[in-house]
Amino acid sequence: MKQSLIALLLLANGSLFAQKNPYGLTNDLLNNKEETLAKYIPMNGKEYLFAAYVIEPDEFLGKLDAFKKDIQTAIDAEQDAAVKELKAKDLDYYSRNVLKHYILYYGMDSIGMANVEKVLVAKKGAPDFGKAIDSAFKKVYLKKLSPEERTKLDDKVMEGGNSNEVALFKRSGSYRKWMEELITRLRTTKYKADTTLGYEGQNLVKLRVVQQEITEPFIKEYLSYNLTSLVMKLVKSETARDEAYQTFMALVTNGNAKNELKQIHENNKMMASNATAPDFNYVNVDNRKVALKDLRGKYVYIDVWATWCGPCKAEIPFLQKIEKDYHDKNIQFVSLSVDRQADKGKWEKYVRENNLGGIQVIADKDFESEFIKKFNIAAIPRFILIDPKGKIVSGNELRPSDPELKVLLDKLL
Repeated sequence: MKQSLIALLLLANGSLFAQKNPYGLTNDLLNNKEETLAKYIPMNGKEYLFAAYVIEPDEFLGKLDAFKKDIQTAIDAEQDAAVKELKAKDLDYYSRNVLKHYILYYGMDSIGMANVEKVLVAKKGAPDFGKAIDSAFKKVYLKKLSPEERTKLDDKVMEGGNSNEVALFKRSGSYRKWMEELITRLRTTKYKADTTLGYEGQNLVKLRVVQQEITEPFIKEYLSYNLTSLVMKLVKSETARDEAYQTFMALVTNGNAKNELKQIHENNKMMASNATAPDFNYVNVDNRKVALKDLRGKYVYIDVWATWCGPCKAEIPFLQKIEKDYHDKNIQFVSLSVDRQADKGKWEKYVRENNLGGIQVIADKDFESEFIKKFNIAAIPRFILIDPKGKIVSGNELRPSDPELKVLLDKLL
């Protein structure tokens, strides 16, 4: 259980399914699932309330069945037989995903969770961090599933599923999400012994799962495209990245997908070649524009973060210490938020209330901003170092919490 919580708190924000959609996928079968589910499961909009996680398993399954019967009424009214079948399957896989979410969070307490996040930020790097986080973990779950209960529920998530439903794959986000769970399950069971590159190589192993386990051509190609994209953005090994890229380009025919991965490949080459960094021109908390090129003459250390990112906030105390230690040196510290523009007020409030130093700016289109895409950023926090001439020193620099960053800065400054 602890490993699940660690994943929730610490794993970078990547997803098996890419933000771009060169394969024309939609999610247009059932559009009122969350609203109907909220009649049976405690929710606020599309978000689950912690009260949902303390419902006993049998009661939760009963509520899930009642939800499915409710939605089924609308499905029965569908006149097109083929669409009716797809809608029924969409409901089935959506319900499986709801159950998986329940299993993952079962027994979690909101106060305990908030305390873990607090400890993560306050104690990271401290000598007693391990002891403090272990103590906090013990208070997160009010109750736990028995091994028998967990197995029973996990089986309900996976049993009877079909990985070759191409028509459903093209139209159901719920089915695609379930496929993500299937691939993850295979990686951690059947392919458990494949530890290529350790934690960093998890997407490489998933890519092998897809290549060896998925037989439907369209689904296999899309998943290969998406995982290759993640490998090229997240894996540090140039050899592993290039091998995945060359394999994909040799096997796939979708021109848009190939062009996207070609751009990611070019971005990686740019970062490795000490090229001039792409510019940005973003607003700060006072709504004034700040351009990266205007900071030339000094090194620039950029922290890409967001207010919703726990691991990002855990780095802030270390960044503040670095800023203080090098305040009179030839370096500028920039914190670049990828919060959505709709959450700009939340970002401004967080910056002001926490007295964040350095230059604070927010990207214009979160992860779709040109600067973010040029650096292939698919997970945060991410750190970038630019030299006084505007050249890239590293597109994936050491974190403030890494003692080696200070060693590097001492050499440069």
